[in-house]
Amino acid sequence: EETVTMTVAYAEYGPHVGDQDALKLTAAGTVEETGQVVAKELRVRLHTPELTLTLLAPAVVGQETPVQVVFQNPLPDTLSGATLRMEGAGISCPKPYQM
Repeated sequence: EETVTMTVAYAEYGPHVGDQDALKLTAAGTVEETGQVVAKELRVRLHTPELTLTLLAPAVVGQETPVQVVFQNPLPDTLSGATLRMEGAGISCPKPYQM
């Protein structure tokens, strides 16, 4: 029995992920004595950053309410072209905020 550890850097898999939130890893090998091929697949779900929402003023019916949205980009690439959408009771369609 032997344990092998491999590290896959974001630079290697990042360009291939696209809009997917998972990676499919496959390990395969051959048993030398028998020639038998063994393989195993594992689907790994990537974690998305957690959003924190904070009201910056009291919420009053009929008035705008400022909300602070905080999240941390865990990737080494600069975030660009992102859009946040705010939904809630009384909002007829999601309100987009271009970042």
